[in-house]
Amino acid sequence: MAGIIKRSNKWVAVFKTLDGKEVRKTTRIDVVPKVIPPGANKRAVIAQNEARARLIAEELEHGHKTGFVDSQRLKAIAGGDVQATSLGRKAVSVGAYLHEWLQSRSGKIQAHERDGKAIKQFILFLGNDGGQAIASINKDTVRRFSETEMERVSSGTVSRYLESLSCAFNQAVEKELIISNPFRGARLDKKKKQDDKQERSAFTVEEVKRLVEILPGEWPDMIRVCLYTGGQRLGDIATLRWEQINLDGGLIAMTSQKTKRRMNKPIIGPLKEILEERERYSINEFVFPLAAMKHAQGGGKSSKLSLEFTGLLKKHGIISSGERKGKGDKRVLSEKSFHSLRATAVTILRLAGVPADLCRFIVGHDSEEIERVYFRPDSQDVVHAIEEISSKIVL
Repeated sequence: MAGIIKRSNKWVAVFKTLDGKEVRKTTRIDVVPKVIPPGANKRAVIAQNEARARLIAEELEHGHKTGFVDSQRLKAIAGGDVQATSLGRKAVSVGAYLHEWLQSRSGKIQAHERDGKAIKQFILFLGNDGGQAIASINKDTVRRFSETEMERVSSGTVSRYLESLSCAFNQAVEKELIISNPFRGARLDKKKKQDDKQERSAFTVEEVKRLVEILPGEWPDMIRVCLYTGGQRLGDIATLRWEQINLDGGLIAMTSQKTKRRMNKPIIGPLKEILEERERYSINEFVFPLAAMKHAQGGGKSSKLSLEFTGLLKKHGIISSGERKGKGDKRVLSEKSFHSLRATAVTILRLAGVPADLCRFIVGHDSEEIERVYFRPDSQDVVHAIEEISSKIVL
């Protein structure tokens, strides 16, 4: 049963949740009134305030357990006290709150679009236009929502939904609409994420050679640089700057946009020839100026370039041009993309007998913590391993 304690001349409700956690919420009722009505007995007014505070505490406890606070009842208990009636604002519906929160983020275009999708799906899941009290949302609601969405979209999309909703519910906590954020710490089941994972195939050596021959513009050299640096990602290749390259020292300093991992890539012979040729005709600070511009147009993401590359693969018959459909609204990845060059690099390295640890180091894949801490390959080992790629694919 709820109790009350004194804090800074306010009565504070104290009660426990169903799982035994203590909750403290202000009743907004003064212990000692700031103004005593004419003719009233001070002790009597103090006692009356205490009685009102106890009734409000009971209502708050009931509201916490049921997800609904009766604002009219609180107003009656508070005796018309303006401060006390503000407690009734706790009875906010999920839909009303989330739409209001989304509106407050309208200035952030990308975030607004991403968050809007999350809110739309969550309200559809809840039904009734999200008319439930926001305090009624709990961990079980979040779990069921995640499982439902996993049947419809990819695990990556569900994770983004959870991030957006967690951000929204964090603000609800700050506004004292709810006690805690039910989305905090929400994670997808590891096994389900693994089952949902889609793998792309590696390009064969013959396919890579053909791509270098038939693709237009900067793509042939981008493919070469990608493979000769151990299969680096499209965004890292597209935004490669001349200031990162030390031709005399034989090194390229790279920081993965995705993992923020710092790497020093040795410049092997074939790679040096490509870079020297491009440097001869360079027009700005980027090794691939056109790709860098498209990357910037895509908001600092590789999606625009990736779509262009996939379109070229379809045009030249490297992958099928038909639409691939998955379960629900899941987007099925094309069987091959620029990212497949990473798999090509790994395949060549492993078939050449390069140890798994060294292979991960070269490509930049995450490995076990102990390997990241203690594995330090000799620089010549790295050079010889990458030369295996150039020896198998003479581009």
